[in-house]
Amino acid sequence: MRQRLLFLFLAVLTCTAQNVNDSQSASFNPKRWLEDFHQVLSEMSVHYANLDWAVEDRKMDLPRLRLDTETKLREATNEQDARRILDKFLASFGDGHLEIDWPKSPGPSKPAATAPQGLCDRLGYNMRLRPGLDFASLPGFSAQSTPEERFFPGGLLRLRNQTILGIIRIALFSEHGYPEVCQDAARNLHLEEATTCDEKCEDQVQLATGNLLTAALVRRAEALAQAGATTLLIDITHNGGGSDWAEVPPRVLSSVPLRDPKAAFIRHEHWTKQMQERLQIVQADIKNHAGSEALLKTEADALEKAIEESKRPCNRAAVWDTGKLTCSLLVPTPAQNRQISLYSYTENPKALPLYVAVDRDTWSAAEYFAALLQDNHAATIFGEVTGGAGCGYTNGGIPAKLKNSRAPLKMPDCVRFRADGTNEVNGVIPDGLLPWSGHDSDFQRAEKLLAALDSR
Repeated sequence: MRQRLLFLFLAVLTCTAQNVNDSQSASFNPKRWLEDFHQVLSEMSVHYANLDWAVEDRKMDLPRLRLDTETKLREATNEQDARRILDKFLASFGDGHLEIDWPKSPGPSKPAATAPQGLCDRLGYNMRLRPGLDFASLPGFSAQSTPEERFFPGGLLRLRNQTILGIIRIALFSEHGYPEVCQDAARNLHLEEATTCDEKCEDQVQLATGNLLTAALVRRAEALAQAGATTLLIDITHNGGGSDWAEVPPRVLSSVPLRDPKAAFIRHEHWTKQMQERLQIVQADIKNHAGSEALLKTEADALEKAIEESKRPCNRAAVWDTGKLTCSLLVPTPAQNRQISLYSYTENPKALPLYVAVDRDTWSAAEYFAALLQDNHAATIFGEVTGGAGCGYTNGGIPAKLKNSRAPLKMPDCVRFRADGTNEVNGVIPDGLLPWSGHDSDFQRAEKLLAALDSR
């Protein structure tokens, strides 16, 4: 009897699912999805920063890819198939920042909250932090409890060669992963939980949170050194990236002054506006005698030229038919004659030597952290080739929404170049590649890393 009821239940489910699919298929119109696909091609022609890389480095056959995708969309019978086809098209570019953010199906309604959200929660300081490698289960590991451990877990681990590793886990390079730090920052700014925060207020909270995070990271590194660490290992596995705060941790942890990577922007009004704003700051510094007048004027001249370059038209739509680019959107970012940062930090020439652990889930700002240290010979990188996202979206990126599906299309608007001239979107290749397997636990991965460090 139970088997019969189960059979009937499964039959009902199957029938229901079939009815839903039949209903979707009946209303499905491939032409609308082809229109969205052609919009994707158009948007990529105008402001996809890594299109040059796709053609010149990856040697992608874009006309064939376009034709194959169009054929599959014409043959699609439902929305799920169409989405998968477009996702596969974008995935073929191997760019972690290139994606369609499909709207999620409405789930079951949630009960109304009984208590109002606090300021930091409303501002999005609730991003999930993923755990890293499991060093705590290794023999010889000892936790080092300090107030900063909540944000940067870790401890001490002695190697066979008598090196004492001070391990620091950085799970995310974004202030939005640390709500407790945000709450401290809001209190320091005398903001109440019910405060309505405008854009200027949000920027102040983010900057204050970043500065508190920096101070906590420095204290954590100093505490490990005082406890006997002779080398620091920074674990940024499973780190999805972050914000501009990512520029600070490598500089406070490195004993070597770091030279910024070369970068490029794209010819687009999005960048014209950004550089015009930067030029206004430089011109104000000239007027207020805030720095060397000669250097400031050189910087202002470079920005004026870059602004003109950003306005030059570059029509690349033919690449989807010919496979060739007639012009490049990329323009070298004007060099700055001084280190400009919104964040407060102090470099430390007496910082401990550095190891960095990365994996295939190390992305974006986390890749910047590893690449910057590696290119300046300030750290030795261990692990797997990173995910491959590179430079992402400046000032929120360039908005684009597909006409019919209404899904936002996200693509990078900048490029960072490594010391050897390659695009950071290729991913960071560790100095020590580890035989990590997809089925390894975080303990096994930590164990293999330890064996590699012991053999050095």
